[in-house]
Amino acid sequence: MIRKQSKQRDIVLQYMKTMEGHASAEEIFAALNKDEKTISLATVYRNLNILAQMNEIKKIAHPIYGYVYDKTCKPHYHLHCVKCNELLDLDIPYRDAMNEEFSHLCNHDLQSHSLIFEGVCENCRKKSAN
Repeated sequence: MIRKQSKQRDIVLQYMKTMEGHASAEEIFAALNKDEKTISLATVYRNLNILAQMNEIKKIAHPIYGYVYDKTCKPHYHLHCVKCNELLDLDIPYRDAMNEEFSHLCNHDLQSHSLIFEGVCENCRKKSAN
């Protein structure tokens, strides 16, 4: 689906490209309005969903906080830290072959997959060691 360009969508996408990690719509809204860009929370939500549909960003279901948004669209895995609740990108190879492997097991045509590992992040592990 081709969508016409929108000033608000460009503002949201530009912010997404500069941020580190993952953010909720509310965090993006607060950051944009802190920078004196007047944009409503509803507009942020709407444009985040449109950008996700356009494959410009990725919408991820966070185990605690609902949806968060990721600027990285290429398939990758995440770690949900059970101590600090951060959602972190994991620098491990994405296994396309899993789609075919599991397609045979469940008799469905699997095209992609998304994994969120649960565990303790490096920062929390270091804090616990001290």
